[in-house]
Amino acid sequence: MQKYVGFILLFEGDKRRVKLPVKGTDSFDTVTEAFMQGGTDVTATYNSDAPAVLGNMLMSSLIGGNASIPHGNYRLYLSGKLSNQNIYSYYWDVLVLPKDGSFLENIPDEDYGPLIAELVLFEGDNWSKTVILPGADISAVTAVFKLDSEDKTSAYCSNAATYTNDEITTHTIGGLATVPAGTYCYFITATYNNSEAVTTFFFKINAIPKQGIL
Repeated sequence: MQKYVGFILLFEGDKRRVKLPVKGTDSFDTVTEAFMQGGTDVTATYNSDAPAVLGNMLMSSLIGGNASIPHGNYRLYLSGKLSNQNIYSYYWDVLVLPKDGSFLENIPDEDYGPLIAELVLFEGDNWSKTVILPGADISAVTAVFKLDSEDKTSAYCSNAATYTNDEITTHTIGGLATVPAGTYCYFITATYNNSEAVTTFFFKINAIPKQGIL
């Protein structure tokens, strides 16, 4: 038996471990895992550690723990074996996105919402923003300011992205130079939960010129 569990959204460089409690089951003896790209098993390429069993709970390996998973569609299977030798398989559909604004339309909302907010930046303005991940034990933060696939961080942003406990402060966007008109994305990648999770969020930023009514 195969059963669809849900959808997992990752950005390139993200990591995730998923857990599945199976109702009506006392305990699994063993679990195996397959991370598939089409018909190719890429588990050993991208995932670290091993899947595990805790009673009636199946736990995946660390998805993306071995290497950054490239943009694409994948499927994660966990197969639990019971004491009576019956095996039951469960799967998640996995979408991995690049940190590129041109790929961010119509993101499925079944997993988490990576878009923090859509903001307006007038040419010549500069500011930083604060983001709170409630209860997250953050150990590292990276951030990048992009125009589609082009990294514009060093051209327009001053200071650096920082964190304190569960609070993240962005670069000062526009702090180095005026940001020209255009649609940008500011991606924040946070490492937390003892490095068991690396998750990306983003602001969509519309830089617009100062002009009168036309």
